[in-house]
Amino acid sequence: MPRDLVLKDTPRLRSGQAPRLWKDFLSKDAVSFFAKQIAEVYPPFKKDRYVAAVLSDGFLQLELKERIDKMARTLSDFLPDNYEKAVQILIAAAPRVKSFENWVLTSYVAKFGLNDFESSVYALEELTKHGTSEFAIRPYMIQYTDKMLPILKRWTKHKNEHVRRLAAEGSRPRGVWTAHIEAFKKDARPVIEILEQLKADESLYVRKAVANNLNDISKEHPELVITVAGEWLKTNYEHTNWIVKRGLRTLIKSGHPQALKLLGVNHRPAVQVSSFVIKPARIKFGDIVTLYLELKSVSKSKQKLVVDYNVHYIKDRGSISTKTFKWAEKTIAPKETLSLVKQHSFRNLSTRTHYSGEHLIEVLVNGKVSARMSLRLL
Repeated sequence: MPRDLVLKDTPRLRSGQAPRLWKDFLSKDAVSFFAKQIAEVYPPFKKDRYVAAVLSDGFLQLELKERIDKMARTLSDFLPDNYEKAVQILIAAAPRVKSFENWVLTSYVAKFGLNDFESSVYALEELTKHGTSEFAIRPYMIQYTDKMLPILKRWTKHKNEHVRRLAAEGSRPRGVWTAHIEAFKKDARPVIEILEQLKADESLYVRKAVANNLNDISKEHPELVITVAGEWLKTNYEHTNWIVKRGLRTLIKSGHPQALKLLGVNHRPAVQVSSFVIKPARIKFGDIVTLYLELKSVSKSKQKLVVDYNVHYIKDRGSISTKTFKWAEKTIAPKETLSLVKQHSFRNLSTRTHYSGEHLIEVLVNGKVSARMSLRLL
């Protein structure tokens, strides 16, 4: 699940409480609630028949996106055949429904609106205010790339932070859980023009999207991002500096010398790993391990250190998936020994399932692998 997607009605978990799968928020009760809200703004809507149609054929065995897809497709059988009238109903219902149900509304626009550009773009702008249109906008960005660019630029000036965020999320070359925009992967300069308008946005929600977009671009065009980041840092504005730091994260984790230099970090740190220990070394599903690291400076001057760690997860068929996690950013004095402690959970999440076997963990200091050790998940 996209990490920065804000779901205003998803409750926070209490300490020790098992995470609720996101698909379970689209339960039988949620489908009934959703249908009721549509009927409130469009009385001819046959809510009971809609609910029965959605819940047929194993709805509760479907995953989240499949549930959203079925709810959206089924809507087409119960809304007016006139698309413009149908989206007006969805726009009227949007403030009444919850985040996941709003995703159904935007999915309807993505599936059925490509031939009505004006109505659909207006719908995406309105619907995103109550959830997010970041997934629904992708087919429009791909099919109408040039036509969408002035719209995104207009959205960067919108008073609503959700619409401004859509300008940043909608133009991401890669994105998460969605199709890539190949035109922007080849030439990201039009995207940079959009991000320029948002580089000092007051909303953290928007700034995260800008940084994620910049990070996307860095995977195909690292030198372009380095150039842009260098210019942005000249403003020395707090919000812009935050975006740059987050937007360079993939380059930083890979040890890109110029990216590290922009943040005042040496890509060849003068430190030695005195000790790296993982306890316990044998764990069960759901356990938490503790990582202990000691770094000793061998420099005569202070140094800025960015410490991350890789976990090489074993997948269901024995393949490996590597995920990089933040650990700490520290300044180490000459000849100082720095002790760091980090806990890492092997509890299953809605976005990650763990499998038994040997898991390698690597310590990265300024993007360079400096220590490694394995643990066994039983």
